[in-house]
Amino acid sequence: MSDTGRDRRRALGRWREARPRRRASWLDRDLRTRRQHLLRARWRELAVTLGAFAVSGALAAFLLRAWSFWSGVAVGTYLGAVTVLVIVMLAIADGSLFPRLGRALEDDAGTALLSTPGVFDVVSGVSFEHVDVDHVVLAPAGCFAVEVKASFSRRGHLDRVLALDDKLAQARDGARRIERLLASRGVAVPVSPVLVLTGSGAPEMTSPERRGDVLVLPLRDNEMWRAHLADLPPVLDEPTAHRAAAELAAYRAQRTEHELSNHRRR
Repeated sequence: MSDTGRDRRRALGRWREARPRRRASWLDRDLRTRRQHLLRARWRELAVTLGAFAVSGALAAFLLRAWSFWSGVAVGTYLGAVTVLVIVMLAIADGSLFPRLGRALEDDAGTALLSTPGVFDVVSGVSFEHVDVDHVVLAPAGCFAVEVKASFSRRGHLDRVLALDDKLAQARDGARRIERLLASRGVAVPVSPVLVLTGSGAPEMTSPERRGDVLVLPLRDNEMWRAHLADLPPVLDEPTAHRAAAELAAYRAQRTEHELSNHRRR
């Protein structure tokens, strides 16, 4: 099997494994609350819009009733267009479009990091109270808490990234949380913060940049991340890395069960 095929299968497996964890996360609960509020507040407008599409689709099918093939094409096209339009409209109306796009880009980052040669393991979606650490990368070069941020504005210099200081602070906070968590579970390793910028507005960068203790790099150039890992001296042995990954995965499972139990009691 080609490397591309393996990466796709790995990405699909990660997506399936992450579904229960995502549904239990604070972000997913917030997105569901937004959607429910929108449907309750705007159901009449949504019903009128869907009714208009239904009438226009039925009219097209009626006009083409003498040509069964084209009638089927028209109905199928309308159903597909309405489905896509409703999904996009709802995401725009409830303000969840960019969070959902950001989540998809986080998945891309996780797949890219997991496929990086020499990486021991990647643990994704480590959740705390109202905070998620997107990915924890365990490699010979060390343990890295990776915060993925999407930008869809005009591409430019790193200093022009919107709310850059807040993104850097979130990366630092994630690294501290992971370091404290691992220490509490008997795996005392330093954790370095990494900010990955992705999306159409990610800045042009020819090499990783450091802002204080945070390493900043774009997802667009995977070779940059790989070259940087290769240049760093080894500080983490494989048994310790696997112990850390196992403890993070165990904590993540406990956290997911805790959130699901709270949801079931409501």
